[in-house]
Amino acid sequence: MTEKTELPSEMVDRFINGKCEDVLKKYPSESIDFIITSPPYADQRYYGDKSSRIKPENYVEWFIPKAKEIFRVLKEDGSFVLNINDKVVNGKTELYVYELVLCLCRDIGFNLVRDYIWHNPATPPNVYSRGKMGRCKKSHEYCFWFSKGDSWTFNMDAIRSPYKKGMNRLFIGKGGGDTDYKRPSGHHFCTSKQWADHGGADPGTVLTISNSQSNDKFTQYCRECGRTHPARFPEKLVEFFILAGTNENDIVLDPFSGSGTSAVVAARHHRHWIGIDTNIEYIGLSYARMRMEKEVKI
Repeated sequence: MTEKTELPSEMVDRFINGKCEDVLKKYPSESIDFIITSPPYADQRYYGDKSSRIKPENYVEWFIPKAKEIFRVLKEDGSFVLNINDKVVNGKTELYVYELVLCLCRDIGFNLVRDYIWHNPATPPNVYSRGKMGRCKKSHEYCFWFSKGDSWTFNMDAIRSPYKKGMNRLFIGKGGGDTDYKRPSGHHFCTSKQWADHGGADPGTVLTISNSQSNDKFTQYCRECGRTHPARFPEKLVEFFILAGTNENDIVLDPFSGSGTSAVVAARHHRHWIGIDTNIEYIGLSYARMRMEKEVKI
């Protein structure tokens, strides 16, 4: 990518080792178009840094310094997408996810644009599946879309899903009797703008995407390096939000970049990228992964 950005070339298209709140202090205010990330979940996996194990009751306090820098560097018309999950402790669901959303809006200044559900149909049976703990297994996570200002980039056409067969039949059949196009809800197919042919359907807010990339080239590489959990979330999930919330040559930042999923997807779609992580091993994995991208030069 050779196009100029508002940031110096040495500040983009790179992975940086360090705490995101420290690294971001080096970036000017309102310099990033889009931020998407999946930070460490409360009290779960160890990611090579002791600070990645956060107790649920301390999670909001831990995230606030990071959120302040994320808000500062985000452009006025930029967006911030947060993928996060809750946790059951002593039989009760901890509320830190909801407390964090309230904090981001009331204290930091973000606007909540929309909450999305990432449904992972590949979630395996677990301890809850025995039926003895009063709840089913958790097969979804949250993706909260925040804006900084009152307007933001949103490209619906880039994320539309193919129409179902029944909808295509209705489009093809236009011109018949009135009852052919009147829906049970009362909407009239031929007169309602919402029922016009837009080339694809509004995908809605439930995103069904399997997190089952177990045999791709990068996963095999991680196994060879002895890294069994390469800190990644599905490329398709990241792709949905990057296509919807950015344009070509925009700058995409992931402040908890793990193995570089957000950066790889951004580069693949001709966006500039920045990945930050506290684990130096993940920085090396991320650069290796980026090199595996045929169309990306680093």
